[in-house]
Amino acid sequence: MKKLCLLATGGTIASVAGKDGLRPGLSGEELLARAGLAGLAELTAVELLALDSTNVAPEHWEKIARAVAERREEYDGFLLTHGTDTMAYTAAALSLLLENLDRPVVLTGSQLPIEVPGTDAVQNLRAAVFAARSGRPGVFVAFGGKILLAAACRKLYTENLVAFHPVNVPLLGELRGSEIHWWQAAEAPSGPFRLRGPLDTRVAVLKLTPGMDGKILTSLVDAGYRSIIVEGFGAGGVPTAGHSLLPALDYAREKGVRIIGTTQCTFDGAHLNRYENGILAMQHGMLSGGEKTTEYLYAEEMLRLGRHVPHVVY
Repeated sequence: MKKLCLLATGGTIASVAGKDGLRPGLSGEELLARAGLAGLAELTAVELLALDSTNVAPEHWEKIARAVAERREEYDGFLLTHGTDTMAYTAAALSLLLENLDRPVVLTGSQLPIEVPGTDAVQNLRAAVFAARSGRPGVFVAFGGKILLAAACRKLYTENLVAFHPVNVPLLGELRGSEIHWWQAAEAPSGPFRLRGPLDTRVAVLKLTPGMDGKILTSLVDAGYRSIIVEGFGAGGVPTAGHSLLPALDYAREKGVRIIGTTQCTFDGAHLNRYENGILAMQHGMLSGGEKTTEYLYAEEMLRLGRHVPHVVY
């Protein structure tokens, strides 16, 4: 029987009613007991956090990654219970921090608390167990009967039980009975495992709106951010006439701040080389985020900025 570790961090799946609304209140052991997972694997629960995921921050991503790295050789796979609201950010970060991972780390959660009638928590936990015991290396999200690549997924719904969808990559698998049907062959790690880090949090995300003053971008530069992800319009374009962003891009370049251009659209990515406004932005220093999600770009830039500190190798 496969030996799996559940890392509990809180979220809706573990929430109970409090005086100010739902809040995390159940432990990982209680989740395992309520889900009836006995017999599916040898499961051990570890309490890492008890947070609504809106309160999960980059330092928590690093704590989770360390918890996996420290226990990696003890377990065949990992489950991570997490709130849905920022799960895509944590998933993307873990896919970067856990380099050349040689076993599964599967994030899951639920739209409804596990104690609520009609909850999706049990199905999601079962899917996560099946994915974690598969031995397939990598970081994944199990939700709504689907298995998604952690580096490229996003929460699209606040209530729909199939809340997460892959972004610009294929769906990896789906739950069928008591097994996961994988649509693609597994990719073996390309080198030895290592825990990457630390993360430098001087990264900001700016969503453009029509008529926005470019001084908002320069104020982020002046505030000390070293990398700014700009969510532009359509294929990633930014205003280049009237309320032009070009002077602000020049200012950022003079200050040595990276500006990454992406799109507010969920699918198909940024294509800055298509329209004049994107090409001009690149001429003034903007880099293209391509088909990567904002969640992934955010964690990637934090890791890039933090790379002056030596990697920790396990």
